[in-house]
Amino acid sequence: MQPRILLRIAAVAIAIFELGHTLGGMILAKSRGPDEDALLGSLAAYRFDVMGSTRSHHDFYLGEGWYLSAALATMIVMCWQLSNSTAESPALVRRLSLVIAVFFATSAALCAAFFFAAPLATSVIASAACGAAWWRMRSA
Repeated sequence: MQPRILLRIAAVAIAIFELGHTLGGMILAKSRGPDEDALLGSLAAYRFDVMGSTRSHHDFYLGEGWYLSAALATMIVMCWQLSNSTAESPALVRRLSLVIAVFFATSAALCAAFFFAAPLATSVIASAACGAAWWRMRSA
């Protein structure tokens, strides 16, 4: 399969991850009941100073969630842009494809350890597709 197609497959897999995380985890997330509400309330209530800013663990929880959404959106754009550059900048595309493949391999390991099947599957697909694009461009 052509590296251009492989990188677009990666972009689509990452987009599925992005949509699931942002919509399901950040925007449309629903309470799982009073125990979760109490826990999140406790995380929000305990505030502390961090480098001159007052924050809570809930602030970090939400901030990291939005940070992941932004990082995934960036990776979608990067994969799509790289897919359009395979002919004009093959050496650069090859190097960056490997970086993205390693990033999503790490993401897959973290998802296996701490999360669940959907982000694990999309991370594996993105890593495999970028890794295959890197391999297919090995003469670059």
